[in-house]
Amino acid sequence: MNIDDNGFINLSNGLAECKISLWGANIVSYRPKNEEHDIFWLGELNRFDNVQAIRGGVPICWPRFAEEKLNDRLPRHGFARISGWNLKNVSVDENKIEARLSLLPDAKYNVNATADLFIKITDKLEYRLETINDGNEPFEFSEALHAYFNVSSVDNVKIKGLAGHECKNSLDGNSYTLKGDLTIRGEFDSAFTNHKGTVEIEDSAFNRVISIEKSNSNTTVVWNPDKDLAEMSKGQYKNFVCVEPSNQGDAFVRLNPKEKHEIAMTIRTRKLK
Repeated sequence: MNIDDNGFINLSNGLAECKISLWGANIVSYRPKNEEHDIFWLGELNRFDNVQAIRGGVPICWPRFAEEKLNDRLPRHGFARISGWNLKNVSVDENKIEARLSLLPDAKYNVNATADLFIKITDKLEYRLETINDGNEPFEFSEALHAYFNVSSVDNVKIKGLAGHECKNSLDGNSYTLKGDLTIRGEFDSAFTNHKGTVEIEDSAFNRVISIEKSNSNTTVVWNPDKDLAEMSKGQYKNFVCVEPSNQGDAFVRLNPKEKHEIAMTIRTRKLK
């Protein structure tokens, strides 16, 4: 293990390698040794200045995801992704990599809760975000694991596991029930409500399937902007799709004092053919 000058924790063993930023506790890179391509996408124009949120990897949207009116002090997507986290412990051996990072309560945002991120890598990536209400009043929050998955091109991708669920389109406000696999052509930003199952990203050019199994998440958000945004080089938007386990909108979380909640995802890969 080493921590470089930019605050990245670099971890590797015979199974995988990963890189975690102390800024936002963002796992910006994860590649099993039997994979040619990284699992996560990262914007090539990121400044890593410990001011802006990192574009790519897995930004943690906490304790606010979208437009929920739970705490007027919170910025959109919360403050976890734009805060420094504390590295509590890390261990590496030939069979696994483990790390834990913590974010303390912040009076500036009127948040009396602690967030802890647990990462475990074996032949898969287990990712768990735990929230504890340290205050004396109920704590209401929303959250998302805003994962940017690396793909050859969004045009080559089919997303499975969402069929039959209500899809709320954030662009026009309309809702419909998805039938069959999801393919993305153009800008896409939708929340699949009451979805608790596994999602698979099939990439024909990478000959790869990324499986995202989640727990304690009631909604899955899928997003691609269909244009380059800040921190992206020209055309780089084509090379990711966000699949985000979340609890947001009407499905926010409410914790009584000293109660605990966790949201988690497990990521596996396999060959498509």
